[in-house]
Amino acid sequence: MFTTLVWFLLLFLSILVAFSAHEYAHGRMAYWLGDPTPKYEGRLTLNPLLHLDLVGAVVLFFSLATTGGRVVVGWGKPVQFNSDALRDPIRDGALIAFAGPGANLVLAILAGLPVKLGLLQALPLAEDALTILTAVNIALFIFNLIPFPPLDGWKILQAFMPREFAWEMKRFETRVGMIPLLCLMGIIFFFGTYILGPPYAFLMEMLAGRMPLR
Repeated sequence: MFTTLVWFLLLFLSILVAFSAHEYAHGRMAYWLGDPTPKYEGRLTLNPLLHLDLVGAVVLFFSLATTGGRVVVGWGKPVQFNSDALRDPIRDGALIAFAGPGANLVLAILAGLPVKLGLLQALPLAEDALTILTAVNIALFIFNLIPFPPLDGWKILQAFMPREFAWEMKRFETRVGMIPLLCLMGIIFFFGTYILGPPYAFLMEMLAGRMPLR
């Protein structure tokens, strides 16, 4: 019982760290590219309370807790940015989008490397904590790169499309709102183990050499 409670506590703390890094990176990249909106809205901070989307956090928590990472779904509170403040809304929008999952990948590497190298074998709790932190960041990295609106992968994909088609993708995202995300969650509910499980397991093995267990 104690072990399970510790595992869930570590998972909760890891989600706070991962979401904070993800959304902060979005805001910081937008600010670097000339848009002060994230600063005005107070999003240039690592305070997790300003970055958490309650539904997205709960979904991520239970998807990881109940499947051991075979189904990974979750999102934070989106950082708003003003496309008119950017030199190239398509290119810069893609850079802002990639900054979030990019931050999660960096965190996964930093957390997983000591575990992979066996540096924490004498400290099992620290090893478990970093393994879970690696898992959460990999989960966010993979899920957010799916090219479905309104996920980051959809915005990144626009940078590789012809300009007119990219703008049409932007307009489509505005029109449909969260509907595609809800459809995607339905698909993942039934087929997530087969779709997202393999890349998750591959990255966990490559970065940490083990899966988060409880």
